Amino acid sequence: MDSMATCLASLRVRIDPEQIYFLKFILEAYDNLTIMSTVDRLEGVVELKYPPELGNEVRQLLQSMAQRLKLEDFNP
Repeated sequence: MDSMATCLASLRVRIDPEQIYFLKFILEAYDNLTIMSTVDRLEGVVELKYPPELGNEVRQLLQSMAQRLKLEDFNP
């Protein structure tokens, strides 16, 4: 396994499945902030991997979109 991948923090959240494309689009605008993977597209479960030092930024961004995404399983 790549040593860089082992250094990344991970966060799984559940969002409105119809908003997966929106979250992906927004995250792509923030270069090198996160890597998003869809775990279960029907349930809206996504996993975000990011450098640990960017954890606050990732959480703040998710918190700012929580209502639109119908975000669940998220503890800021």
